[in-house]
Amino acid sequence: MQVKVIIADDHAIIREGLKNLLETKGIKVLDIAQNGREAVEKAISLKPDIMMMDISMPDLNGVEATARIRQEVPHTRVIALSMHSSKSIIDKMFASGASGYILKDSAFDEIYDAIQGVIRGNFYLTPSIARMYVNDQRPGHGNWDTLPKFNKISKKEREILQLVAEGEKTRDIAEKLGVSIKTVETHRRNIMKKLNIFSVAGLTKFAIQEGIISLE
Repeated sequence: MQVKVIIADDHAIIREGLKNLLETKGIKVLDIAQNGREAVEKAISLKPDIMMMDISMPDLNGVEATARIRQEVPHTRVIALSMHSSKSIIDKMFASGASGYILKDSAFDEIYDAIQGVIRGNFYLTPSIARMYVNDQRPGHGNWDTLPKFNKISKKEREILQLVAEGEKTRDIAEKLGVSIKTVETHRRNIMKKLNIFSVAGLTKFAIQEGIISLE
């Protein structure tokens, strides 16, 4: 059976390059997505076997997108393809439901092997960072919501935090999420209170530190 994949990454060169490489191996690339929100929509519509997911994407990051895809399309497996090697970020991806994690500087053969392994129901982690988990049953064995920084804010608040940190205006956030301006303002106040951070600059710094957005 031919494996069907969607690639989600905000860099066109990576999207197109990976698409071409996968197709040479007989893997069908159903579509590509430029951000997490688009990835979720296309996963629900096309129901791929595998979603190759970047983490630091605009609008909706890969961690939140992974959680939504796993909820809406349970059979779709997510493999993170990222430049981040931080254990905390890797934990968040696996706790959100990812089945694999590969660094972007990995060889293509490793990406192909990861896809084949995940299709068979296995978990895959780039060997160069696997040693961080040598004593764990598997990465992300806990629930994301129990991680220290994130047990304070809800999933909706994390989504709004990302948009605020990306410089989106309150009205634009409200329109994008289909809620009122007042609702967005209430969420933002709650986020600041829970994190004890009372400036947009501070929220942006927090979002960068936690891998919610990147400086790319």
